[in-house]
Amino acid sequence: MGICRLGFLVGFLWFMAMDCMAQSNTHHYNFVLQQAQFTRLCETKTMLTVNGSFPGPTIHARRGDTIYVNVHNEGEYGVTIHW
Repeated sequence: MGICRLGFLVGFLWFMAMDCMAQSNTHHYNFVLQQAQFTRLCETKTMLTVNGSFPGPTIHARRGDTIYVNVHNEGEYGVTIHW
């Protein structure tokens, strides 16, 4: 009986691992960085926006997902993005 239960447990764990891998998704994001005029608190200034908004979009993902982010910088200066 012990070997049968062990075999069932190993099989069940393998099935659950495969099921989790099958549920992972791939997400693609395209970020265009560009300068735009923004007015906040009666003051207008030029800021770097992501897809025309500030702050930029939120990346939604779950553990195990694969994320691809393409960043196209149309601003004047080089930038770094910290995740």
